[in-house]
Amino acid sequence: MHDLYRHYGNRSLWDKYDVPKCPVVEVTEIWAEDDGELSPAVVETKTIPSTDVDTRILWVGQDREGLRVSPSTKTLDRLTEAWRMGDALDYARCCFAGVSALEGQGENRRLFTAAYHPKLAAAWSHSEALSESTTQTHAIIFAEGEERMELRRILDSKWSATSVMHPMFPALLCSLMLAHGLDSTLDDIKAAVREVEARTGHHRFASRHQTQPAAGELGHLSAQMSGCAAKLANGTRKMQVVEAINDFISQHASRKPVKHRKQDRTHAADRRRESLAPSVGQPFSASHLDLLRHRVRMQAVDTAYVQQRVQIQIAALFHLIAQQDNAIAFDTAKATRSIAASSLQDSSSMKMLALVAMFFLPGSFVAALFSTPLFAWDEVPESGGMGVGTRPQFALFWAVTAPLTAFIFGLYGLWMCVQGRKERGKSHNAIPLEVV
Repeated sequence: MHDLYRHYGNRSLWDKYDVPKCPVVEVTEIWAEDDGELSPAVVETKTIPSTDVDTRILWVGQDREGLRVSPSTKTLDRLTEAWRMGDALDYARCCFAGVSALEGQGENRRLFTAAYHPKLAAAWSHSEALSESTTQTHAIIFAEGEERMELRRILDSKWSATSVMHPMFPALLCSLMLAHGLDSTLDDIKAAVREVEARTGHHRFASRHQTQPAAGELGHLSAQMSGCAAKLANGTRKMQVVEAINDFISQHASRKPVKHRKQDRTHAADRRRESLAPSVGQPFSASHLDLLRHRVRMQAVDTAYVQQRVQIQIAALFHLIAQQDNAIAFDTAKATRSIAASSLQDSSSMKMLALVAMFFLPGSFVAALFSTPLFAWDEVPESGGMGVGTRPQFALFWAVTAPLTAFIFGLYGLWMCVQGRKERGKSHNAIPLEVV
């Protein structure tokens, strides 16, 4: 199995946390003086120099102020070697999501991993020292931002000694953190959906009134609902990971941790009392697991309800956008009709102007031609008559005008031929579309 762990560990998803130097690290210590069910565990989180890290919960990432408090790569390698959990850490860093149990080095050592990329990656080892009747857990957790703060808040709760000594306690932390994150995500989506419902008016909530029409911002609201749908898809994945972790806890909860008892409590009466009441002091009993499963089922119901509301608003926004587009198309059609009517009036006016020009153009041409000194008006006999002699410039006029007119028409024809060749060249160079 170690070769398979090394194979997966070669592809780490958390390389951004590999740093050459980091003088301080943030750690959490958890211990208990007694293993009674009601005896509280002591949790202490602090920042210490990298050289003083030994047996604690080690945090990798940034703290709540955004400062780097992760161990250096060298320190992290040293700790994983000392805690004999190199395979578990490599496997946790290569997983996108899930929880696993690995083969540990030693008869009483077990290795576990939990991952939900890019929010969380955890690896921990649990050992049971039979000679000293004690249990010990080492954990390395990759988390920062809201996830890290949520884990810290969960740890600050009052936990019993029997719970923190159980090997599944880190898995329980991961499950609670992801479940709380899903609740926060659903609350944010519900607030966004309520806002969109108030803007579109597509709802039947009596206590919710539409503030103003949503015209002009339908695209923004549609993008917002699409983002909510993507978040719900991510929430569904997170819920499935929570279910997997809870099933994993249920599978490994039957193996109870070794309790450290004083020598005067090992007599037969105490053993008989423990056998008569085996559920007392159990960290993860059937009721605990039933509660976790029940909350996941209720989260599934709430997620489905919110998803239906989001889909309703997406459909409503689609129809509103379609109505808006139809209204715009109708206005465009009206404007086009008006333009067409104006163009028809302009065409009629142009026809009228052309008719007027045709009426006056022959007379204007004749008047302009007769006004030129091409005719011998002085030689016309006074007795009258229609005959008028021409001067020599009359032949020159036609000798220049006729070739110039032919040359102009020739240039126009040549220009038309060039344009036609260009159009034919473009049509030949176009890529033909294949019809499948």
